[in-house]
Amino acid sequence: MKKTDTMIKKIITQVVLLTAVVSLHSCQHILDQAEEKRAQENFTSEFMGKWTGTYYGDLSGNLTVNVAKNASAEVSRSASGGTDSYWTSLIGSSFNTTVKSPQGFIIYGNLQNKAGTWEMGTAKGTWTLMKN
Repeated sequence: MKKTDTMIKKIITQVVLLTAVVSLHSCQHILDQAEEKRAQENFTSEFMGKWTGTYYGDLSGNLTVNVAKNASAEVSRSASGGTDSYWTSLIGSSFNTTVKSPQGFIIYGNLQNKAGTWEMGTAKGTWTLMKN
């Protein structure tokens, strides 16, 4: 009977320890997520603001980039045919070039250099911007 009692106590102790370890790990995960959320909320892109300029090459027109606090960016171009815009984001100062406008316009480059290239179908060229 003593041997059985000892085994039961040992099993209970192991279960309690395992539960404590899992709980501590879960608490740390929750704390890590909260800290990451706080960091994202406090982040402000150094490139936030309105940037204006031109694009030229096979086509030409005005270019406007509005960078939000969280580094999302609205890219708008205007030419004689109207306006065309799309949303992208910055990674550092560089455009995350995975999205194109509805007409297929996309810019490559970065705001550190205030210049880059653009493409739309087979048309291509360069762009420059200045911060307002």
